[in-house]
Amino acid sequence: MKKEIEQIIKDYKNNLDKCKEYRKKYLLIDTGKEIIENFNVKLIPNFNGYKDPYVNEQLKFMKLITDLDVVNQNIIESHEIWGEIKKVENLNMQLQIYNTYKYKRLNKLHEYIVFDLKHFVDEIIATISIIRGFVRENKVYISSIGAYLSKKQSDFIDFDNFLDLFQILDDLSNSYKHSYANSDLSLIGRDEDCFVALYSKYNDFDTNPTPYVISMNYVIDEFNKFYSFSFELIDKLTKNK
Repeated sequence: MKKEIEQIIKDYKNNLDKCKEYRKKYLLIDTGKEIIENFNVKLIPNFNGYKDPYVNEQLKFMKLITDLDVVNQNIIESHEIWGEIKKVENLNMQLQIYNTYKYKRLNKLHEYIVFDLKHFVDEIIATISIIRGFVRENKVYISSIGAYLSKKQSDFIDFDNFLDLFQILDDLSNSYKHSYANSDLSLIGRDEDCFVALYSKYNDFDTNPTPYVISMNYVIDEFNKFYSFSFELIDKLTKNK
């Protein structure tokens, strides 16, 4: 039994070292923990005794933060697959073997990453909206990127420095979910791993579908800034509650 426990501990340390190496190699979401590390309540933003009237905010943020561990796994896998594909392309062989599964897996990973990042942002927007009192008859009417971008509450300007990130996540998400034209675009980033989509807004073909090729590193870097800012904002706003 002792040897088994020692081996488990050794394996854990080896896997933790791998996580740290991936963080050096790729730009990942910074939640304050590595992927396989256990959750710690200290990672939750400081609510200063404030209690959300609708949910247990500790459980919510535990879920949100640990969900990002899976996002980081997907980011790593995406970069790894992109690197494999580019390695084959760069060999410039007369005969190249293209694996359709790898392309499909890469595309699906991009969809998963965008969905989870957007979901996290939506939840933060809803949280700040509730703290600020933007609630009517127990309905949180600014609880998503789309609602924030539409400026349904003109004095809700806390995240205006992140409008580019919001628009990118909203457009990419809508492209992956609703854009009929998106199936016509089968590309990957040339120089780096990128989110790629063809967005036909409202599937209106009187206007040309808009192609998107967005650096994943740019999106993750902006998301990390948003993450840090939003936690500081929660601390600031709840001090006076």
